[in-house]
Order: sequence, then C-alpha cells, then structure tokens
Amino acid sequence: MPCHQNTKIGGALTTRIDFECSGGYANLRLTYHADTSELPQTLAEEISSLVESSGFFNIQPSDLAPSTPGPPDVFFYRLSVSEGRSKQSLSCSDVTAPATLHPLLALLRKLALDQRRRATGPNAGPE
Repeated sequence: MPCHQNTKIGGALTTRIDFECSGGYANLRLTYHADTSELPQTLAEEISSLVESSGFFNIQPSDLAPSTPGPPDVFFYRLSVSEGRSKQSLSCSDVTAPATLHPLLALLRKLALDQRRRATGPNAGPE
C-alpha cells in the first residue's frame, strides 16, 4: 500500500481525504478515501477548492456538537483532511455542519455513492 505523503504537484499541495457517511432514510454507510495527486486534475481542483472555501481548517470541532437531537433521517459525517502540515478531523451531521461545509460534504457523498455503484454494479467483478 502506498504511503500518502502531502507533496506539491504542479505547485499545489496534494490533499488527503478520508470520508465516512452514514444515516439518511436508507441508513446508508459510505466511505471515500482519496489523495488528490491520484485523481483527475479537474476533480482534484474541485475538492481542493471546496476544502478552502469551506474554511475546513478553521472550523472548531466543538462548534459541531448537536444542541438537540436531530431528525432521524439526517446524514452523519466523519471527515479527515490532510494538506501539507494542516490536518483536521471533524464529525458532524447535516444539521450541525456549517453551510460552508455542505458543498464539500455533498460532493464527497456523491463520489462515495458513485464508487459504490461501480463496485457493486452489474459489470462489477474480476477484470
């Protein structure tokens, strides 16, 4: 298994993403792990841009604690991001996540669903 180092690719830091999502009406359990240096450039740039615009590294984990129980159909997330020397892990739900974080969570949830579909689709199997 390759070691995931945060190095500069084309002048930009690579970003390591570890994402878990659970809940919703169907009680989904999804995961997505990626290193932007291993992704298509447009997707890597989109993820990096969303991490930056969300203010991810400035979000305080204590600000994400629920003040009241949320509805039973919300998604719960665990997200760890490493970029250069910056590393942070957050746990939140659709209810407690700040609005700035929702676009990143939505993209990662979509990528995790797409990955699951490819792995379990009708054409999945040994190559």
